[in-house]
Amino acid sequence: MRVISRYISLELTKIIAICLGAFVAIYLVIDFFERIDDFLEAKLPLTLALHFFMLKLPLVVQQGIPMGVLMGTLITLGLMARSNELMVLKASGISPVHVVGPIVALALLASMLDFAFSEYLVPLTSTRANYIWNVQVMDRPLPTSFSEEKVWYKSGPVIYNIRVLNTKRGLLEGVTIHMFDGNFRLTRRLDARRGEWDGKSWVFSDGIFIHRKADGNFTTENFQRRRLDLDERPQDFQHLEKASEEMTLAELARYVAEIESEGYDSTRYRVDFHAKIAFPFTSLIMALLGIAVALYQGKKGGIAVGVAASVALAFIYFLMFQFMLSIGYTGNLQPLLVAWTPNILFGIASIYIFSQAMH
Repeated sequence: MRVISRYISLELTKIIAICLGAFVAIYLVIDFFERIDDFLEAKLPLTLALHFFMLKLPLVVQQGIPMGVLMGTLITLGLMARSNELMVLKASGISPVHVVGPIVALALLASMLDFAFSEYLVPLTSTRANYIWNVQVMDRPLPTSFSEEKVWYKSGPVIYNIRVLNTKRGLLEGVTIHMFDGNFRLTRRLDARRGEWDGKSWVFSDGIFIHRKADGNFTTENFQRRRLDLDERPQDFQHLEKASEEMTLAELARYVAEIESEGYDSTRYRVDFHAKIAFPFTSLIMALLGIAVALYQGKKGGIAVGVAASVALAFIYFLMFQFMLSIGYTGNLQPLLVAWTPNILFGIASIYIFSQAMH
């Protein structure tokens, strides 16, 4: 049995490596041609562009591991079926468990590797890659984040201090805005619990507005709701957000605890926290899906049909994963349920297809 397990593990590892390498290469080539014009327009050296894509490599590998496992599982079992190896093993009285076992074990190892990339390598490389893209290529102002995660951002005569950013929802929370004149003297200051973009301007709520009068004295106004015209739009703050991929689980948990203790909405970051745990298990789900489809197609059709069906199912899976995250960000579902629903549903589907293949 050890010989069979070793043989299957070796063949599967080689094919997963080939599939993953092909996926990474295609992704980077497409990304390269989409972004290289921006590097050239910024008159940056080609070496910096190459450095940027090397920094993106861990993230691409981490996201591509599940697809590599799926395709590797499907192709390995498909080749074994085509060469009648599966039939010989079955005729020899060898249980399907001894064929599936090494695949599941490798999938678990792939999940652990995916998690290790996400936790230890991707946060470091993504932070540096995003800096190169936003600051050096796109020439956006450099934000300064302090230990308590507040963001300071200067735009012309205005300085923003923002506690929580959510540019997708057009939302700023815990915001202080300092406005200066040409001599860099403070003329106005706004402190607000939150600011929302209504499509035309910013509407701030629950705050204080301070205005400098001509005689140098200041007036203070408490408000429940106040509209303020600013040059910045939500997309102008997008590069200031620290993406979840740039944080470890411990950093995400600490950030969630901090903003919740101050009364701010942490829904988005709670969803991302659970997603960072759930996503690595995608490799296991993809392996189960590949096993089920390969065995089923071994009875019903050829390997090409199985590959096409498997890719389609994988696309549906990732589409569902992103869709569930979008729902989670709105706060309509519990973050834990949002992150794990795709894994649960596709795990059940895999078991069902497997049971049909065994009949």
